[in-house]
Amino acid sequence: MYVDADFAGTWHQEYSELRDCALSRTGYIITYCNCPVHWASKLQTEIALSTTESEYIALSMAARELIPLQQIVMELHKHSLVSLPLDSPYSTTHTHHLATSEIYEDNASCIVLAYNDGTKTRTKHLSLKWHHFKDQLRSGQLKITKIDMNLNLADILTKPLCKVKHTNLRRLLMGW
Repeated sequence: MYVDADFAGTWHQEYSELRDCALSRTGYIITYCNCPVHWASKLQTEIALSTTESEYIALSMAARELIPLQQIVMELHKHSLVSLPLDSPYSTTHTHHLATSEIYEDNASCIVLAYNDGTKTRTKHLSLKWHHFKDQLRSGQLKITKIDMNLNLADILTKPLCKVKHTNLRRLLMGW
């Protein structure tokens, strides 16, 4: 899964008194065997106070979509309802454990926050609402990996891009 956020991307000084003007946008793309199977671009429901916070909210929103999909893939595999390539992490015969799903994130502070078990004064509000995927991180079902911002496919869903970057991400997304 690739995940990204555009911090306060809708903000404009002319409309700064409007609440919705300061919302960040979440974008994520879930792939299976390098093929996009689920994607979304959504405004976040609350105002993030930093880039790290908007990225963390995006990570949490995306993980809520990924976790049930992991279970579906596992059930399909367990009942031999899907054929898988030999290099797939699910290709072992009738395994009953869930392979690790990798989440690609381009914000280093967000990754540190996700793996941090303690809460800090400035981030405890995030712990209360957005830490629902911690058990999956601890159990190894999820793994968050830093990715270069120029290779993050979800960037295409969060903000306007120059033609060159849009074309490059589109080609990566389509496997070219």
